[in-house]
Amino acid sequence: MAIQTLFRYGCVGAVFYLLLFATASAQQRFSAGPRVGLTYSTFAGDAQNFSSKPGISAGAFLMYSSLNHFGISGDVLYSQRGAKYNVPGPVVNSDKRTVNYLEIPIALRYFLTLKGNFRPNVYFGPALAFKLNAKQSSIIENGRAQATRDISSEFRPVDLGVLAGFQLNWPGLGTAQRFLIDARYTYGLSDITTNNNLRINNSAFTLSLGYGFGVGPVYRSRYRK
Repeated sequence: MAIQTLFRYGCVGAVFYLLLFATASAQQRFSAGPRVGLTYSTFAGDAQNFSSKPGISAGAFLMYSSLNHFGISGDVLYSQRGAKYNVPGPVVNSDKRTVNYLEIPIALRYFLTLKGNFRPNVYFGPALAFKLNAKQSSIIENGRAQATRDISSEFRPVDLGVLAGFQLNWPGLGTAQRFLIDARYTYGLSDITTNNNLRINNSAFTLSLGYGFGVGPVYRSRYRK
């Protein structure tokens, strides 16, 4: 009986070891999944008396990682940008301005490890954002509260920017699944306002959580020791 028990545990241990080895020496090149995060954004350029405000970033990603250090990813995100406005003085004049975008960032990635479950990476690339709408809320003019306003006409329909960031990942709940933590900074290169006397740019820092699912065939790494 003791021999059967030892044999059973030995088989389980061997299977576990083989699974671990296979995971460390093979990987799927494509992964996809959802991501959601918090954005702190403000207006840069000629903007004055503006400060950062929180917003939401949510959507999905598709990532390709080769069997070396390099990869590429694309996201489709609902992204809230904007800023808080406040003029210092004895009479309160303040508001919150929110611009909602459909954002499509494309990132070139460099993975710091060649294999294994933990593959942190750094990345940079362009980000194209299409304006959905814009509003001005929490308005106080000359000390008096005002109703929320639609200010979509004050912003241009497209914003082209650049982003750079860092991503951590570790094994998820199932095979070929990963938890992701992503931190990125995005700066808009385009003038987002329709006011020809001003040049205003988006500036945003985003921290997000994601969950990736491996898709497609599994390839054995050429770099296993």
